[in-house]
Amino acid sequence: MTDVIKRNGKREQFSEQKVKNSIESAIKDAGLNPQQKSGLINNTVNDVKQQVMNKNEVRTNEIRDIVIDDLDQDEEQAGETTVGQAWRNYEEEHGIIYEEKGGRRR
Repeated sequence: MTDVIKRNGKREQFSEQKVKNSIESAIKDAGLNPQQKSGLINNTVNDVKQQVMNKNEVRTNEIRDIVIDDLDQDEEQAGETTVGQAWRNYEEEHGIIYEEKGGRRR
């Protein structure tokens, strides 16, 4: 099973339910109904699982990058920018800073 290394250095076992809950929270924060985005939720959770399950350990920022990429991709196709932005707003409100892909800091 894959260990997740959290920002504080603690380790815990990977939980697809935690990933799902986080995505659902972002969808709600965007003012949308998670049931209407169930395909996005399931596809994103499956994408995360596929990319991390063969690893012994993964950092939370790696999981975050996969989720953000999937949310952004879905929004480009749908012509909206709400769920990914809601995720980023949550991070900003809680002082969570990750280095964005490409070396940019948020």
